[in-house]
Amino acid sequence: MSTKWLKNFAGVQQSEVDIQNIPNALVELGIHITCKTIQVGTLLGSVVGPLAALVRKTCPKTGLIMGGARGALIGAFVGPVVTVATTRNKTEPEIIDRCYRLRHNEGQLWVDRSFVVAATLGFMAAGTAGLVAGKCQRCCYYNAHRESCMEEDDKWRCKVIA
Repeated sequence: MSTKWLKNFAGVQQSEVDIQNIPNALVELGIHITCKTIQVGTLLGSVVGPLAALVRKTCPKTGLIMGGARGALIGAFVGPVVTVATTRNKTEPEIIDRCYRLRHNEGQLWVDRSFVVAATLGFMAAGTAGLVAGKCQRCCYYNAHRESCMEEDDKWRCKVIA
């Protein structure tokens, strides 16, 4: 990991040469993928947790918080595994290219920044419950405003896949 990546993540303006300097591309991509698996785990856990609590006849609010927290923890462990699986057949230049494109994707940077801010503020305000609520709120907000958060090539890719 480099300070160049951290500066880019924080939104500090940098020269193109600095953005192209990616010394630890696999680590950088691994962090990105792990953030995504944590987000997915939190969201899925927040849906499954209350349903499991209703089946067990316990408090759905507790199920939401614990399900989201467990989902985030599972996502944190699954992230490195997914990173290895997705980069297994990739060359170093392909991984560097992906990191370079992530550094330039303002929509993705906004999503990642808001994830970190929402989770941090939520945890500071209300512990685990705030952490889960912050991450879930961020996911819902992003999906509601998805068109304004995506780059043009991402919009095209979504239309082709959908």
